[in-house]
Amino acid sequence: MTKRNIEVRYKGSALGLVWSFVQPLLMLTVYTFVFSVVFKARWGVDTEGGKGAFAVIMFSGLAMYNLFSEAVCGSCGSIAGNPNFVKKVIFPLEILPLAQTFSTFILGMAWFVLLFFGAVFILGKISLTMLLLPLVLVPLVLF
Repeated sequence: MTKRNIEVRYKGSALGLVWSFVQPLLMLTVYTFVFSVVFKARWGVDTEGGKGAFAVIMFSGLAMYNLFSEAVCGSCGSIAGNPNFVKKVIFPLEILPLAQTFSTFILGMAWFVLLFFGAVFILGKISLTMLLLPLVLVPLVLF
């Protein structure tokens, strides 16, 4: 069911699975422009990193928020969106939100791959806290 959710999400689109990488980059571009140029926001970023370091910090928050919100919103509608499974008496309904959460988690890994590459290329390093990311993601996915 997780594989089916992933295939259905981008079926018929021009770029297909590439949208998993394009959409976060477009969001990052818009948010970075609005918050660092228009609003001139700074979150304790030193001047040597500039807007690139600001973008990496903001993208880390966006990645966590996006993963959580897509999992919650998709799971809420997963039971109502699959009436053919709900009508079957012996089908365990708990599988529908779990499959939606796992497919969101798999597609959300594109955000974290982009985050790691951004940290390496812009900041020049990966901090210890970034390596502890799986420990943070496990309770988030379980929630």
